[in-house]
Amino acid sequence: MARYLLRRFIAFCLILFTISLLSFWLMRFLPGDPIVKHLGTSYTTENARQFAHQVGLDQGFFAQYFTWLGHTLTGDFGYSWNVSPNTSISEILSKTLPPTIEIAMLSQIIALAISIPVSVAVVRRPNGKLDRAANVAMLSAYSIPTLIAVPVLTLFLCVRYNVLPGPSSWVGFAEDPMLNLRVCLLPAMAISIASLAGHFRFLRNDMIINLQEDFVVMARSKGLTNRRILWRHVLRPSSVTLLTSVGLTIGGLIVGIFVAEVYLSIPGFSTQVIAAVDTSDYGLLQACIMTIAFIVISIQLIVNFLLPIIDPRIARD
Repeated sequence: MARYLLRRFIAFCLILFTISLLSFWLMRFLPGDPIVKHLGTSYTTENARQFAHQVGLDQGFFAQYFTWLGHTLTGDFGYSWNVSPNTSISEILSKTLPPTIEIAMLSQIIALAISIPVSVAVVRRPNGKLDRAANVAMLSAYSIPTLIAVPVLTLFLCVRYNVLPGPSSWVGFAEDPMLNLRVCLLPAMAISIASLAGHFRFLRNDMIINLQEDFVVMARSKGLTNRRILWRHVLRPSSVTLLTSVGLTIGGLIVGIFVAEVYLSIPGFSTQVIAAVDTSDYGLLQACIMTIAFIVISIQLIVNFLLPIIDPRIARD
């Protein structure tokens, strides 16, 4: 178990290092000059030289990278150049990251709350009417992109029926928890559509396979009800596949959140990424990329930690 987790942690560190190096290099190909955008009308050759020296842009690539890496490892992301001049990047992230995390967590809660009971219901009679109907519905849901789901749900839930707040209605959780939850519900529902379809397919197929195992035959011979067998004995080993599905959907989830936040004018993480790209704010953009990478890979690491707990055979293999 310890060796298994150690290998995963080493891979975690190597992936983060590779992402940081590649993103640091690729940012140099962004259109526009960050010095020109920072100085604006006060641009002169002398001012440009002073600013380049101040932020280290006059150094070589690897000197810049390892200077940035050293500061980042101590938790110092530096200051924004152009998006919010002289504002700590850590402060910017602390304000914009919570809405994004809240929407992501709520979307997965919705996806799991629907996919698990539906999967358990359809495996009672595989290929039955309910199973075929659920497969068609989930396949249809999986084919709906967030770019379409968000405006359609906004039209019905906000405009036509006025059930949920519309765009530009963001309120922080500390200000009004209930209103905050209602505002997050729309983007979370839109993002969860594809996730719940994926969770359903993974869990359904694995539960059907596990229903053929010897321990299920033994449970039936003891007179246990189908409900108890499915929820108590089949769902747990099948949760390995479900947990893997959750880990695999995180990357696509972030893309969906970005679309939802921009469309609904939610002051989340995506606004800073777009602003950083638009203004060539290298420091802020690099911090955003590494934050996303850290979150995604950390979730994968947590999944890898939980898998051998659910199924000890994974650690032995």
